[in-house]
Amino acid sequence: MYFIRKIKLIIIGIIVFGCDYINTNIVSGEEIKLASSWSIDDQPPSFDECQGLIDLIDQKECFENKIISLIYEGLNSLNLKTSDPFDSEIILVIKVDETGSFSIDKIDDLDRVLIKFINLETKIRDIINNLPKALPAIKTNVGSYVNVKFYLPINIKAAIAK
Repeated sequence: MYFIRKIKLIIIGIIVFGCDYINTNIVSGEEIKLASSWSIDDQPPSFDECQGLIDLIDQKECFENKIISLIYEGLNSLNLKTSDPFDSEIILVIKVDETGSFSIDKIDDLDRVLIKFINLETKIRDIINNLPKALPAIKTNVGSYVNVKFYLPINIKAAIAK
């Protein structure tokens, strides 16, 4: 009985006095959003060959140029031909996940280019999914790999089929 009373007193003491010794900081949603926002100090995704560049802006530019080159190389290999020539644009929303893998999050096709060619969307997705793995982006204030998305406009030109 004495033991049970003692435990009750300890529990009541913790409830009454314990809260004064717990440091509870309330973090606003705005502070969380600000800490989560991308900053110039964060490490964007990269490729090994871009890591030798010291400036983050140069690394980012190297990364973007390599992606654009690989995507256009893949698109050119498709050798698109049509009875109606056109010059149009689609916008790819590309995701690089925390493992460095690429995928398409969304395709904006305002001119409805993708329906003019059989399996073009599938082929574009295959090109993106088969890009070499990147070094993932790092959110430096928390030191962890993060997913990033970026917009990439792609100009698609089709020649007249011969």
